[in-house]
Amino acid sequence: MTPGKFAIPLSTQDAKWAVGQACLAPSVHNTQPWHFRWDGSTYELYADTSRGLTESDPDGRELVLSCGAALFNLRIALRKLGYDASVDVLPDSSNPRLLARVSVAESTPADPAERRTFAAMSRRHTHRGAFDDTVLTPKIAVFMQRAAEDEGAELIFVADPGQRRRVLSLARAAERTVANDPDVQAELAEWTPPPNSRRKDGVPVTAYAAEPLVGVDDLAPRDFDAGRGYGVAETTVNTPGLVAVLVTETDLMHDWVTAGQALERVLICAAEHDVYATLHSQITEVPNLRSELRRELCVSGHPQILLRFGYAEDGHHTPRRPVEDVLELP
Repeated sequence: MTPGKFAIPLSTQDAKWAVGQACLAPSVHNTQPWHFRWDGSTYELYADTSRGLTESDPDGRELVLSCGAALFNLRIALRKLGYDASVDVLPDSSNPRLLARVSVAESTPADPAERRTFAAMSRRHTHRGAFDDTVLTPKIAVFMQRAAEDEGAELIFVADPGQRRRVLSLARAAERTVANDPDVQAELAEWTPPPNSRRKDGVPVTAYAAEPLVGVDDLAPRDFDAGRGYGVAETTVNTPGLVAVLVTETDLMHDWVTAGQALERVLICAAEHDVYATLHSQITEVPNLRSELRRELCVSGHPQILLRFGYAEDGHHTPRRPVEDVLELP
């Protein structure tokens, strides 16, 4: 059926519901930097640059990546409703904030696999605490690699001991760099509201440790608390987990949208197997260390984000803004 031509049009209520599911996507510091428009047959996804991290993400790469993750969720939500999404990325060269135009067409009902994917998307959330010592199987790792490939990216696992030590060293250097940058830390403080805050964005105190603990063979966690005593007490040192890097072929805005969609497909694939993920964006926020990571991986592509996968008890979900705040209707 031609996009936008419906036997049963997507109702306004369903259009709003789909955007609500899109907004479950991860974003750096839970900034939720997306804005949608719906005209009755087509969505437009815009980057909300007013919610950008100008100090740690001056080029807007992570902002666009976050929007790409929301775009993927929108696609999954529409399939749950029995509609297909035809996506045109960066459709207007004169308006770089318009990241995608999504034409919606009635289709077949979601099959069991698509319903399982939607269920995993609904329960997925970023993990910021400790993992247990259960080891992921190679089969699950392959599933996640295929998920990245399905969206045009590559997920590279850091398995070689020497390479792992080098990557962990780079990650620690990145955390030290951002921790010692007063402008970056001031920006981080803006997105980590105090206890009892009613904000629907940012990282709540229930989602991070007051004093992050890290083992000798683990990635350095981001210190969201910064000595304020907001976070929860953590008594368990993180087990190493499985370290991976998401890579795209080039490093243009189109690739950032691709990386966001690939990231979310990988995270949802992990959630389908009860695997949690921790996102470590620091190393890709420091240009020289991002370049070092690229050389260490011996790839021609560009690292977009570093991740760690493992098993853990369910943690706290971060809040989301109301759909009315992120969606324009006709």
